[in-house]
Amino acid sequence: MKTQPEDDIMKKRFTPLATAAASALLCAGLISPALAADIKIGVLVPLTGTSAIQGKDISRGIQLAVQQVNQGHDLAMQGGASVKIGPDAIGGKIQLIIEDTESRPASALDAMRKLVNVDKVPVVLGILSSGVCVPTGQFAQQSKVVEICSSSTSPELRKIGPYLFSTMGLDDLMGKALADFAREDSGAKRYASLVANNPFGVGMEIQACKQLEAQEGISCTTKVRYEEGKSDYNADLRRTVSQDPGAVLFTAFGADARLMMQEAYQLGLQTAKNWYADYPSLWVADIQKTPQIAEGIKGLEAGAGGPAYDKYAADYQQAFGEAPTSAFGGYAYDSTMLVALAIQKAGAATSDAIRDALIPVSQNYVGVSGAKAFDQDGMQKSESYQPVIIKDGKMVPYKK
Repeated sequence: MKTQPEDDIMKKRFTPLATAAASALLCAGLISPALAADIKIGVLVPLTGTSAIQGKDISRGIQLAVQQVNQGHDLAMQGGASVKIGPDAIGGKIQLIIEDTESRPASALDAMRKLVNVDKVPVVLGILSSGVCVPTGQFAQQSKVVEICSSSTSPELRKIGPYLFSTMGLDDLMGKALADFAREDSGAKRYASLVANNPFGVGMEIQACKQLEAQEGISCTTKVRYEEGKSDYNADLRRTVSQDPGAVLFTAFGADARLMMQEAYQLGLQTAKNWYADYPSLWVADIQKTPQIAEGIKGLEAGAGGPAYDKYAADYQQAFGEAPTSAFGGYAYDSTMLVALAIQKAGAATSDAIRDALIPVSQNYVGVSGAKAFDQDGMQKSESYQPVIIKDGKMVPYKK
């Protein structure tokens, strides 16, 4: 099957002549208003800055889902059932309006205002990092526009309101899973945490250390919250290991993560300690030119794997000429399909209609990233994690 280039997926589907013809048919009552125009969906992703690699993957996941919906697609549901989703079912083709967050919350908020106030989108997808999802989600809530964060996990998301949803499990789920993994694998009694000083990083520190310190005789001796975008992390790294921890819990993004691992490698810190990372997808693509700096780092990768993900990966390869570069594109793909299902169920593409239908349709959808059932707050009821270790710059399954 011939696939569309990425730019084509974002273009309007109506030429001026086609638009005029559609208007004539609308006036004659031969087509419904819903079929007279595309359904606009906003996308916020970091296409530049420290998280550009991950942002590109998220954007592609959304574009792949839109391509499939616009062509007509069978979606797998629980119990072996399927639902046909396509333009006839949702009232038109989806048009994406993609904006760059520049990997910065301030730029993301500016882009969000544009999508809501100028483009008048009913829903915004994408959004890597809780540091971006929290402020844009608060604006979306005030504007009564649906926002679905595909790769944001701070517990603060739960407090924002009914227009905000997340397709990835929050930090309480990953924090517990990472703490248990590090404790069982390392056997350490003393831990340090090194996290970004943003809602995601701080949430991970709090949740993981809470889980560890609930165990008798175990403590988080040092908690370092680093500022993003620095040119030197030596002081943060030295402080992290200053109390001689038996293991380090590590949260970082893209280029910042690469610099920290490069400096830790030069200082010999990673070879002397057990390092455990949440979401290695946040940086593994950034260390391909210097894979030795991350050799042996262990972690948990989000996603369930299995046949649904394998099919997604094959479709992604066909559409874009390369394999997915992170786990996050699959979560973004699922968020897009959930919106299509919500529009189909509601019979309308308004913010309120989508908001009201998302929780019901999520209960039976089989996602490429695993179960996607929202709870009453629009957060994930459960999450799947796979233990991995970095070998030659690649994530490979890990078993002690």
